[in-house]
Amino acid sequence: MSKLETLFSTQPSSRNLSPSYNVAPSAEVYGVVAAGGSRERRIEVFQWGLDPKWQTADSTSSTLINARFETVDVKPTFSDAFKHRRCLVPADGFYEWQGAQKRTRRRPFYIYKSDHAQLAMAGIWEPGPSKGQASVVILTRESDIFMSKIHNRMPLTLNTSLWDEWLDPTMDDSVALKRLVMSESTEVFDAHQVDPKVGNPQHDRPENVAPVPADTLW
Repeated sequence: MSKLETLFSTQPSSRNLSPSYNVAPSAEVYGVVAAGGSRERRIEVFQWGLDPKWQTADSTSSTLINARFETVDVKPTFSDAFKHRRCLVPADGFYEWQGAQKRTRRRPFYIYKSDHAQLAMAGIWEPGPSKGQASVVILTRESDIFMSKIHNRMPLTLNTSLWDEWLDPTMDDSVALKRLVMSESTEVFDAHQVDPKVGNPQHDRPENVAPVPADTLW
């Protein structure tokens, strides 16, 4: 935790989560948010995924774990959170499956920054029902050239130069904020193929992120 507190210049946190190498929807994750109405930051614990029933009792939608950055400001489910409740979700990397949109064998990859620095994924959050745990949704964007070889979508990650504006509670101009984010170049990533056991949320161990010889598991 001290590593995250230093990296994101946050207030001390009272919660410590166990390391996870296979974070699944509904799991607890850290989120960096603005502290009150100031530019100070704090680390909160969120549940990954928004249950639409919290907002609309008759909703039949399943838990929402991602939102498209391109339309997040106009979708009724997400627009208010995007305007008022933005956060950063730290991670060492993320998994993505190559071939998910094609009739080919799916291959899992672990994607991380080339310098192995911490990722800061853009998120939005909602308070929980009846003072329950707050939930977070991670924003996605169209893949850059590197990621397009694996998948057509990728998490929206923000470099340090954007953190202040992203978390600023007084920044409520959605159009200007989106323009600012898209004016920055995407970060430099690297990737390697991993064991398909990562597709099982119960398989949570450090070797999940270890590389395997490409195309030898099928």
